[in-house]
Amino acid sequence: MNASDAPLVVTCVGTGDAFHSGGRLHSCYHLMSADRQFLLDCGGSSTAGFARCGVDPEQIDALIVSHLHGDHFGGIPYLLLAGKYLHRRTRPLLCIGPDGLQRRVEQAFTALYPGVLEEGLGFEVTYRVLNPAAVLDVLGARIRCVPVVHGGGAPALGIRVEMAGRIVSYSGDTEWTEQLPILAKGSDLFICECFNYDQAAPGHLDYLTLMHEKERFDTRRLVLTHPGPQLLGRAGALELELLHDGARLRL
Repeated sequence: MNASDAPLVVTCVGTGDAFHSGGRLHSCYHLMSADRQFLLDCGGSSTAGFARCGVDPEQIDALIVSHLHGDHFGGIPYLLLAGKYLHRRTRPLLCIGPDGLQRRVEQAFTALYPGVLEEGLGFEVTYRVLNPAAVLDVLGARIRCVPVVHGGGAPALGIRVEMAGRIVSYSGDTEWTEQLPILAKGSDLFICECFNYDQAAPGHLDYLTLMHEKERFDTRRLVLTHPGPQLLGRAGALELELLHDGARLRL
């Protein structure tokens, strides 16, 4: 992958819901500037997506998790496992997300591969907590977040990443909230989840609501992700852009 023709390249490693509707992989977006590579979410099927999209997981500097559901963070244990055994990773990895991320990742890793963490990974993994009241400046990027409305027993966050002179905003999973126009304001790209077409679902957005509110989003490009079966059944008639696995956006 060559980013020389753009300040920031966003590769959609996975754009699906928790059920892999339409054969899509779980949520994962790869952000690449000239000198840094970040992930927005790392769902359970992300390592398969890396291979399909030509993303080298060894070059990932940091990952940012929106919330602690398996289709958004469940790929992290496999990323760490491959770093230890397959890639022999030595460079550090920074994991950023809501409070409880480290505990949830380590619990999942231990359930899947008992004893491996105790042996050591061979590389440093550092965790940082996202706080809506603070800005996080790391590795040349500026990261902000807003609270959104989604269940799961831990904070759910919309994420805003400024790197390489571009701003990418990402809703994570949420139903409608007045935080969304704030999240999107002034962004070059707003990746917004949209599960249904016209049926409200707790913790998720629907297309008709977004169409009603779309003029409030001050963004250069609004794209949809995380579609369920109902929305996929209407995909050919959508006015708003629906992402697909493997899409590559140059900002």
